Amino acid sequence: MATQNTHKGYAGTIIMVILAIILIAGILVVLVWGWTGIFKFMFVLLEILMGLSLLFLLGYLFYYIFLKKQKFDVNFVNKQKLIDASTRIKRPLLKDLYVSGDKGHSRGLVGTITGYCRIQVLTRNYIYKETTQNGIEMKELVTIQNEKGEKIPQYTLDKIEQDVFTIKAKGLAGLFGDPMVIRTDPKDHDELVGDITLYGYSLIPIGEYWFLNTDHLDVRKIDYAILKEAERTIAFATLSDVKELIDRATGIDAKHKKLIEAKSLVDIPELQQVGNNNSPYS
Repeated sequence: MATQNTHKGYAGTIIMVILAIILIAGILVVLVWGWTGIFKFMFVLLEILMGLSLLFLLGYLFYYIFLKKQKFDVNFVNKQKLIDASTRIKRPLLKDLYVSGDKGHSRGLVGTITGYCRIQVLTRNYIYKETTQNGIEMKELVTIQNEKGEKIPQYTLDKIEQDVFTIKAKGLAGLFGDPMVIRTDPKDHDELVGDITLYGYSLIPIGEYWFLNTDHLDVRKIDYAILKEAERTIAFATLSDVKELIDRATGIDAKHKKLIEAKSLVDIPELQQVGNNNSPYS
């Protein structure tokens, strides 16, 4: 906290010094050239500010494109893949997407459907066994002990179908905002013709996606599926990096090979005779 206050104090001091310098320079200009010179001074100052802004912009673009390490966001990559998959096939019969609301609220418009696809996702179902304690029937989670004595819950894997809608908002939000990617169970909406209504009250964002309010706490259907998708993307990205390293090591990567050869070249300077011109080697 003290460090942040110190940085703010330094920034305020620098701004005050710059303003003081500009004010003193303006007063000197008025004293030397009169009030007509102040307009020239302001014009020159504006040119300097524009030039510095342009240099800063070019420097930032160079840093962002060539020097900055780009973050690999697994969820964002998977979201873009679903957007590409849903918009690859044109479906002219799909129009707008709505949420149904409840008895006291009418349905609400989400946006225009720009893409749709159906995928399969993995789900994890924990195994329970029925037990009776003090005359009360209960379900107990089935576990086994590992070598360390830890109890590991047992579960089965299954796959279910899931519908993916890519939505563009109406108005300015659709022009400048990112598209919404909504994932829902096929039974949670009506027929895929014309305007489609989702059976829910609202949409809740989880990660890069949107889910119905009736699903957003379903860890079995959402969290496990997204985690497995992320693991698959990381695995394939790692394989791609390994292939690139192997290509460079074996010389298959022609671009990298030429770069190494260019760095290995050494220019040998010509020997020049210095001193005795009567040398037998001259």
